[in-house]
Amino acid sequence: QPNRVWRAKGFYGHFTTYSEVLQLIASLVLGLGLAGAAVWKSARRRADGTSISPTLRIAVLAGALLLISVALLLSGTRASQLGLFISGLVMVAALGSRKLVIVMLLAAIPVSVIGYAVLQQTRQQNETNEYRMTMWRDGVRLATESPRNLLVGVGMDSIKERWGEWDLFDGGRLPMGHFHSTPIQLAVERGLPALGLWLVFIALSAAAFWRAVRRMPSERFVSRGIVAGALGALAGFFTSGLVHYNLGDSEVVLVFYLIMGTAIVVIHCEEA
Repeated sequence: QPNRVWRAKGFYGHFTTYSEVLQLIASLVLGLGLAGAAVWKSARRRADGTSISPTLRIAVLAGALLLISVALLLSGTRASQLGLFISGLVMVAALGSRKLVIVMLLAAIPVSVIGYAVLQQTRQQNETNEYRMTMWRDGVRLATESPRNLLVGVGMDSIKERWGEWDLFDGGRLPMGHFHSTPIQLAVERGLPALGLWLVFIALSAAAFWRAVRRMPSERFVSRGIVAGALGALAGFFTSGLVHYNLGDSEVVLVFYLIMGTAIVVIHCEEA
């Protein structure tokens, strides 16, 4: 039965694209807010009439984050919502605030209850996990079918032409798509070495951002917030990518690399 339940998708053609972009932007906003909150009291005391009030700055960021979170909730995309939560935890841990970690964990309880209620409305009579589980099984089977597949994969987008030969999509009874997981998609199409390189890139980037956040003085809260936001966006992108092929979504990847590149530039400028 076709799904007739409305799910927010903004100006994009699909709600998953919308939710993934929202998660990345929300991570950046949250990073700036957390870094600014760390010096909020002292900055408020030093603020003069010619500068933007630190309280106003925090309020604007909090309002923006609230609106983005509501839109993300209305998209009904659980993986992106979980990605944003993981993003927040990683950023708070990097910024070194144990109190904020506890607050986030406590806040997750009512937020999860509200989110579950909304998801029940936005995802009723929606697709089950059967399609995703089928694609995961087929992906692992195809990736490990031969030494050649393990080494170099079956080729990008080749499943669109040879899905019948490889007995994918439940013999044609399921709609044609992808493997609904970035790691599985990389392993199938490009091989395990390519997947390993992607994981190394994620690990090295996360380590570099983590060190930069810990090393930057709290007074440089804008730079620190951008790098913290990039760290969170990376964590959220990786988390949601476990059950979404977000690396194959050009709009999402564009925002992802834009945030990553901005953070790298900020780190180099701060260290120059």
